[in-house]
Amino acid sequence: MNKAMIETLTFQLHLLEELRSLLERETHELGGMNLDAMAEINRLKEELTERIEAHTEPLRQAISAAASAMGLGPEASLGDVAAKTAQKDIQRLYRELNVAARQVQERAAMNRDIAERFVAAASTTLSLLTRLVNQSSVYGASGGYQQRATGSVMINREA
Repeated sequence: MNKAMIETLTFQLHLLEELRSLLERETHELGGMNLDAMAEINRLKEELTERIEAHTEPLRQAISAAASAMGLGPEASLGDVAAKTAQKDIQRLYRELNVAARQVQERAAMNRDIAERFVAAASTTLSLLTRLVNQSSVYGASGGYQQRATGSVMINREA
Protein backbone atom coordinates (compact mmCIF):
# COMPACT_ATOMS: atom_id res chain seq x y z
CA MET A 1 0.00 0.00 0.00
CA ASN A 2 2.72 2.50 0.91
CA LYS A 3 4.74 1.78 -2.23
CA ALA A 4 1.70 2.30 -4.46
CA MET A 5 0.81 5.47 -2.57
CA ILE A 6 4.35 6.83 -2.92
CA GLU A 7 4.40 6.06 -6.66
CA THR A 8 1.01 7.73 -7.14
CA LEU A 9 2.04 10.84 -5.21
CA THR A 10 5.37 11.00 -7.04
CA PHE A 11 3.59 10.86 -10.40
CA GLN A 12 1.15 13.59 -9.28
CA LEU A 13 4.08 15.75 -8.20
CA HIS A 14 5.72 15.19 -11.59
CA LEU A 15 2.52 16.32 -13.36
CA LEU A 16 2.30 19.48 -11.25
CA GLU A 17 5.95 20.31 -11.86
CA GLU A 18 5.42 19.82 -15.60
CA LEU A 19 2.42 22.17 -15.46
CA ARG A 20 4.41 24.76 -13.50
CA SER A 21 7.19 24.61 -16.08
CA LEU A 22 4.68 25.03 -18.90
CA LEU A 23 3.11 28.01 -17.15
CA GLU A 24 6.56 29.60 -16.73
CA ARG A 25 7.09 29.18 -20.46
CA GLU A 26 3.67 30.74 -21.04
CA THR A 27 4.67 33.76 -18.93
CA HIS A 28 7.75 34.26 -21.10
CA GLU A 29 5.77 33.95 -24.35
CA LEU A 30 3.03 36.30 -23.07
CA GLY A 31 5.72 38.88 -22.36
CA GLY A 32 7.02 38.53 -25.91
CA MET A 33 3.49 38.47 -27.39
CA ASN A 34 4.46 35.35 -29.35
CA LEU A 35 1.04 34.18 -30.56
CA ASP A 36 2.35 31.13 -32.41
CA ALA A 37 4.08 29.86 -29.28
CA MET A 38 0.94 30.61 -27.25
CA ALA A 39 -1.10 28.33 -29.52
CA GLU A 40 1.41 25.54 -28.96
CA ILE A 41 1.43 26.13 -25.20
CA ASN A 42 -2.37 26.00 -25.09
CA ARG A 43 -2.30 22.66 -26.92
CA LEU A 44 0.29 21.32 -24.48
CA LYS A 45 -1.75 22.57 -21.51
CA GLU A 46 -4.84 20.76 -22.82
CA GLU A 47 -2.88 17.52 -23.17
CA LEU A 48 -1.38 17.89 -19.70
CA THR A 49 -4.77 18.71 -18.19
CA GLU A 50 -6.16 15.50 -19.69
CA ARG A 51 -3.29 13.53 -18.13
CA ILE A 52 -3.90 15.17 -14.76
CA GLU A 53 -7.62 14.40 -14.95
CA ALA A 54 -6.89 10.79 -15.91
CA HIS A 55 -4.62 10.47 -12.87
CA THR A 56 -7.14 11.98 -10.45
CA GLU A 57 -9.11 8.78 -9.91
CA PRO A 58 -6.08 6.56 -9.16
CA LEU A 59 -4.88 9.29 -6.77
CA ARG A 60 -8.23 9.32 -4.97
CA GLN A 61 -8.24 5.55 -4.77
CA ALA A 62 -4.72 5.50 -3.30
CA ILE A 63 -5.67 8.10 -0.69
CA SER A 64 -8.86 6.22 0.14
CA ALA A 65 -7.01 2.91 0.48
CA ALA A 66 -4.36 4.48 2.71
CA ALA A 67 -7.01 6.19 4.83
CA SER A 68 -8.93 2.94 5.20
CA ALA A 69 -5.79 1.05 6.22
CA MET A 70 -5.11 3.68 8.91
CA GLY A 71 -8.66 3.56 10.23
CA LEU A 72 -9.60 6.96 8.85
CA GLY A 73 -12.99 7.62 7.27
CA PRO A 74 -13.61 7.56 3.52
CA GLU A 75 -13.69 11.37 3.42
CA ALA A 76 -10.11 11.61 4.73
CA SER A 77 -7.80 13.87 2.76
CA LEU A 78 -4.18 13.39 1.81
CA GLY A 79 -3.33 15.78 4.64
CA ASP A 80 -5.10 13.50 7.10
CA VAL A 81 -3.20 10.49 5.77
CA ALA A 82 0.13 12.35 5.85
CA ALA A 83 -0.49 13.51 9.42
CA LYS A 84 -1.23 10.00 10.65
CA THR A 85 1.38 8.01 8.74
CA ALA A 86 4.87 7.25 9.98
CA GLN A 87 6.07 7.02 6.37
CA LYS A 88 8.44 9.97 5.86
CA ASP A 89 8.22 9.76 2.04
CA ILE A 90 4.45 10.32 2.14
CA GLN A 91 4.86 13.30 4.46
CA ARG A 92 7.59 14.77 2.24
CA LEU A 93 5.56 14.24 -0.94
CA TYR A 94 2.53 15.85 0.72
CA ARG A 95 4.58 18.97 1.52
CA GLU A 96 6.11 19.06 -1.97
CA LEU A 97 2.68 18.64 -3.58
CA ASN A 98 1.36 21.58 -1.58
CA VAL A 99 4.30 23.76 -2.62
CA ALA A 100 3.96 22.75 -6.29
CA ALA A 101 0.18 23.32 -6.26
CA ARG A 102 0.63 26.78 -4.73
CA GLN A 103 3.27 27.67 -7.34
CA VAL A 104 0.98 26.51 -10.15
CA GLN A 105 -1.87 28.64 -8.77
CA GLU A 106 0.35 31.70 -8.42
CA ARG A 107 1.80 31.33 -11.92
CA ALA A 108 -1.64 30.78 -13.45
CA ALA A 109 -2.96 33.89 -11.68
CA MET A 110 0.01 35.94 -12.92
CA ASN A 111 -0.48 34.71 -16.49
CA ARG A 112 -4.20 35.51 -16.32
CA ASP A 113 -3.34 39.03 -15.12
CA ILE A 114 -0.83 39.50 -17.94
CA ALA A 115 -3.33 38.25 -20.53
CA GLU A 116 -6.10 40.51 -19.17
CA ARG A 117 -3.81 43.53 -19.29
CA PHE A 118 -2.77 42.67 -22.85
CA VAL A 119 -6.43 42.44 -23.90
CA ALA A 120 -7.20 45.76 -22.17
CA ALA A 121 -4.26 47.45 -23.92
CA ALA A 122 -5.30 46.02 -27.30
CA SER A 123 -8.88 47.15 -26.69
CA THR A 124 -7.75 50.66 -25.76
CA THR A 125 -5.55 50.86 -28.87
CA LEU A 126 -8.36 49.65 -31.11
CA SER A 127 -10.74 52.16 -29.54
CA LEU A 128 -8.26 54.98 -30.13
CA LEU A 129 -7.74 53.99 -33.75
CA THR A 130 -11.49 53.77 -34.29
CA ARG A 131 -11.96 57.29 -32.90
CA LEU A 132 -9.18 58.63 -35.13
CA VAL A 133 -10.67 57.05 -38.23
CA ASN A 134 -14.14 58.29 -37.36
CA GLN A 135 -12.91 61.89 -36.93
CA SER A 136 -11.47 61.98 -40.40
CA SER A 137 -13.05 64.34 -42.89
CA VAL A 138 -12.54 61.76 -45.64
CA TYR A 139 -13.77 58.53 -44.09
CA GLY A 140 -17.06 57.80 -42.40
CA ALA A 141 -17.83 55.54 -39.43
CA SER A 142 -17.89 52.37 -41.53
CA GLY A 143 -14.55 53.16 -43.15
CA GLY A 144 -16.06 54.22 -46.49
CA TYR A 145 -15.80 57.65 -48.02
CA GLN A 146 -17.84 60.21 -46.20
CA GLN A 147 -20.68 61.70 -48.23
CA ARG A 148 -20.60 65.44 -47.91
CA ALA A 149 -22.44 68.16 -49.73
CA THR A 150 -20.03 69.96 -51.96
CA GLY A 151 -20.09 73.72 -51.96
CA SER A 152 -20.22 75.45 -55.29
CA VAL A 153 -18.67 78.72 -56.20
CA MET A 154 -19.90 80.86 -59.02
CA ILE A 155 -17.31 82.67 -61.00
CA ASN A 156 -18.35 85.73 -62.95
CA ARG A 157 -16.35 85.94 -66.14
CA GLU A 158 -17.51 89.40 -66.96
CA ALA A 159 -15.84 91.02 -64.06
